[in-house]
Amino acid sequence: MVDILPFIVGFGLGVIVVAIAIEFGIRKPQKHMPNSRRTQEWSIKEISNPKIMAEYLGDIDIPGNAKLLVNRYKDHAAMQGLSVKHSSDIRGNYILGDDRALILAGPLKQDEIGFWTIEKEIVESLHQEFDEMWHKARTLSFDEK
Repeated sequence: MVDILPFIVGFGLGVIVVAIAIEFGIRKPQKHMPNSRRTQEWSIKEISNPKIMAEYLGDIDIPGNAKLLVNRYKDHAAMQGLSVKHSSDIRGNYILGDDRALILAGPLKQDEIGFWTIEKEIVESLHQEFDEMWHKARTLSFDEK
């Protein structure tokens, strides 16, 4: 009887060690996904209910549900029927979604290099900046340019 007890304890410890070894062996390393990434191919359609801040607005299709805050623009006819305000204090170009932002390196035009980010603090800060400027801006009259 005394010989069986060490056998059972040894067998139990062996099963536990093998189970731990198998668990570590089949685990795949988790890939860290970046909070920001560079892009040159993007679409406003990727963002629902976009808020757009444009120091300069080039040729681009703006969705009808967008809020557009603009300083200078190429074609005022493209903004007809949209929710548009003007501010000469704008210094930057970005498109905001609820949980993401596309920050552009240059004017708001198709295929401009930019950075997508989901970094919560950055997105919240840009939303706050947009909302403050939106309230201070004036509604754009389409007879001016």
